[in-house]
Amino acid sequence: MSRITFLSIAIVSLFAASAGAALVDVPLPGLLGSYPVSETIASRTVSFQLPAPPSVIHSVSFRISGTQTLGAITCEWGGPYDWPMQFSPEMYDAPHGYWTADTTPSVASGPFTVTATFTTSFPNTTWAFLLDGRAEVTLYGSPAGLVDLCFDNPVPPRGEITEAVVIVDGDFPIAVATSTWGRIKALYRP
Repeated sequence: MSRITFLSIAIVSLFAASAGAALVDVPLPGLLGSYPVSETIASRTVSFQLPAPPSVIHSVSFRISGTQTLGAITCEWGGPYDWPMQFSPEMYDAPHGYWTADTTPSVASGPFTVTATFTTSFPNTTWAFLLDGRAEVTLYGSPAGLVDLCFDNPVPPRGEITEAVVIVDGDFPIAVATSTWGRIKALYRP
């Protein structure tokens, strides 16, 4: 290998921008607690910061863990029936639309963990708003919607969220240590 070729490779490798695909988990402690939050509040909203701004975002998911206690509802055609919680995280891409994920647990009382990918039905919504590494997410937690006339003697369900995490699948810059040319030459001396 000629000295010019070696020098060219060394210089290009020093200045090349490096990025690596990674899954980054961001815990969201501000979303933890009981749901519904109160008789009139069914959501919590928090801001979060990624460790580094991504260059590309492939997808974003949301994971929650906790427990739910089923409620009971009687409808005009019978009952009582089990009444579960419904949990829906949401991120807003102003002014284009919303990203949502369905993290509703199965219809059973007890502990649960659910992971779902954010999706959108708005055509111009992109992950560009998250490329600076900052965003806001809202978690709605309320009794599942009722169909027809199901209001006789309701016992509402409750949920307790013990873990909430945003998972970003993207390309993140890889940190590169800077070195002097003399230090790089020293690596190749016998």
